[in-house]
Amino acid sequence: MPAKKLRIGILGDFNPDYHSHHATNVSIKHAAQALDIDAEVSWVPTLSLLQPGIENTLAPFDALWASPGSPYKSMAGMLAGIECARHGNWPFLAT
Repeated sequence: MPAKKLRIGILGDFNPDYHSHHATNVSIKHAAQALDIDAEVSWVPTLSLLQPGIENTLAPFDALWASPGSPYKSMAGMLAGIECARHGNWPFLAT
């Protein structure tokens, strides 16, 4: 039984037609299994990152990942999410 739960927010617009989006989810689960931790993955749509209180939207996550898959529904939302992640000192990965 995994000892710790890691909550990862993926900034981007999940598209079931993109192989890379499925691969991102699978790779996180695979790494978590190898580390004996439980990883919860949630996609955070770029349009939601334009709403007031972005810090509250991202607060539940231990780490953030900027997804592949441009063009995004909102490039401004993606940039706002990246800026918030960097200023908030979240562990952050961009692909």
